[in-house]
Amino acid sequence: MAFFLGIDGGGTKTRCLLGDEKSVPGTGTSSSCKVQRVGEACARDALAAAIHEACVQAGISPRQITRTCAGITGAGRLEIANVMRDLLSSIVGGEIEIIGDVEVGFEDAFGPGPGVIVIAGTGSIAYGRNTAGETARAGGWGHAISDEGSGFWIGVEAVKAALHEHDRRGNSDLLKSLIDAMGANDFDDFIVKVNAHPQSDYASLFPVVLAAADRCDSIAAGVLDQAGVQLSKLAQTVIQRLFASADYISVATHGGVLANSSKVRDVFARELRLQTQKVRFVDEAVDPACGALKRARRSCV
Repeated sequence: MAFFLGIDGGGTKTRCLLGDEKSVPGTGTSSSCKVQRVGEACARDALAAAIHEACVQAGISPRQITRTCAGITGAGRLEIANVMRDLLSSIVGGEIEIIGDVEVGFEDAFGPGPGVIVIAGTGSIAYGRNTAGETARAGGWGHAISDEGSGFWIGVEAVKAALHEHDRRGNSDLLKSLIDAMGANDFDDFIVKVNAHPQSDYASLFPVVLAAADRCDSIAAGVLDQAGVQLSKLAQTVIQRLFASADYISVATHGGVLANSSKVRDVFARELRLQTQKVRFVDEAVDPACGALKRARRSCV
């Protein structure tokens, strides 16, 4: 019997699905395998933990796996893809395909067909493919210079907006919440922490911004509005490149920002529809690990 492994290796966690031709007898989850963040040793440990968990459930050895497809953050860079392939080859048997994490999300949403997917989690990116098989992406170049509308971007923009408000009127409720979330003793300590190197994990502030917006904090709500606008711009860039003559464009979304903030989702949808009436939003949830498993199976047909 052939066994297939699909891996979603994002910046926050690693998730895998182990399947035969029809069923999924094993699943596994572990910490991030993003090698740029955690290093090769920790990335391998994360992969091994998730894979072994799935294999124990299925009652097989990792060496019995026929084919693995792994969607890995940063795999668009050849050096990252090669490192991850080497790490996986030390754990599993069979063929190994390394592709970007956005590609496995697209696979689950659209399979071999056309569409656009917008992902907003720790980072952000839009990716699409048209009926001619042409592909395009926008964003996803890293939080220092890109990733607009992502959890990291929202955290940074919330800090900026709260500090601007502090300059005008003093401490706001949002600033007080951000100071607490950063574990700072006071305002001065907060300023030290937000300017520290290495940079703070601003994506961890996303829940704080959400909670503040739920309390009708206008600063937090404004940041979430802008996140929706920025994500719509990413989608529109891809649509303009690929779907100029299409009758309609299917758009799927994924990631914690879009999943957890109705404000970001609503603004994103509104802004995108203002640009084009051809958009049709996909209601089904996207599962990148499932997309990776589908691709592993399909490539062996």
